[in-house]
Amino acid sequence: MSAIMSSCRKYRYQLHRNVDIFGLKTFAFFGVNPSMADEFKDDRTVKRLIGFALRNEGKDFFVGNVCGYRDSDVTQLSSIEDPIGIDNDHHIDDIISKSDILVPCWGSRDKLPEQLHPRLDSILKKLHGSSKPVLSFGTTASGDPRHPLFLSYDTPLAQFNKPSTISGSK
Repeated sequence: MSAIMSSCRKYRYQLHRNVDIFGLKTFAFFGVNPSMADEFKDDRTVKRLIGFALRNEGKDFFVGNVCGYRDSDVTQLSSIEDPIGIDNDHHIDDIISKSDILVPCWGSRDKLPEQLHPRLDSILKKLHGSSKPVLSFGTTASGDPRHPLFLSYDTPLAQFNKPSTISGSK
């Protein structure tokens, strides 16, 4: 168990978990923002991700986020001066480089402040530009990748195509 946090611990940039020494793949899961999981404890979402990684032959996984600010209530991001965090993009790039399969899983953009919607598109563009497989647990009505918290472990990972909402894509 490990995590990379800001010195003030208000931002989490990376979370890493080993799940199976016999696993074959390193997954990278990308959510909206971190909750309270850290190097010592898991939250409900991380516990679900452990199950999904095991089911999909994962040896380990990283968690990165569109916004690095830690809060269990995503609506609070609108009141934070810097919800992304100064080191977040560097760590997203690092997570991508260390992973075999990239899984955006932040749920519907409708729960986010509108000013952060372009950030979702920017991260998707970065994931698709990596030349690594980009998979998801399906899509929401808004076309965003589904969040894993309430999904069955039988939910398959499938190719997540670059949505047309990303500027420059057709």
